[in-house]
Amino acid sequence: MRSALLSLLLFAAAACAQQTPATERTFQQYKEEAEKGDLDAMHKLAWAYEHGAGTNRNNAEALRWYRKAAEGGHAASQEGLGQAYLHGDGVAVDQRQAVQWLEKAALQGRGSAQFALAEYYGGELRFVTTKYIEAYAWAHLFAKNQPKEAKFARHEAFLKSIDNQLVDKLMLADAQKRLAELEKRLAANTPPKKHDEGRK
Repeated sequence: MRSALLSLLLFAAAACAQQTPATERTFQQYKEEAEKGDLDAMHKLAWAYEHGAGTNRNNAEALRWYRKAAEGGHAASQEGLGQAYLHGDGVAVDQRQAVQWLEKAALQGRGSAQFALAEYYGGELRFVTTKYIEAYAWAHLFAKNQPKEAKFARHEAFLKSIDNQLVDKLMLADAQKRLAELEKRLAANTPPKKHDEGRK
């Protein structure tokens, strides 16, 4: 995973400088692997189309490959597609689709998608109890699963603002019940970590 991320970052750095034979070869490699069904390659290919790395920028192709990877279960692509629908990046704003894709990514453990959902619901509160419950649950799921990131000033301030909007104990109980439900769904979607990989 780390080497894949490093190769994508190096690819991005080279692409920012200019199109080179190396970035074009990397793009072709991603394309070949994506066409064979490799989800990581689909995501990287979409990113390459989005940023014009090794090819011309092509938002339609970027979205097509992000969608294919997302439909295959690739969490980063699901999050990217959710953000695109949330902000209207290359598609019409569609909050229902945005929430659907962000939830899929969030329930695979993507902390940034969990926080995006918390902000989405938190920004629309206006004393709507159901939205408060969702904002609380997603914010606290994020904080439990991403404790270091939760201490960043922006995240910490948001969590405090959510906690300060508590109206009564019944609402808190409902919010904590929703959090417990999300934790169960996350546990069911997240593969167990392998601790004994080096002992074979």
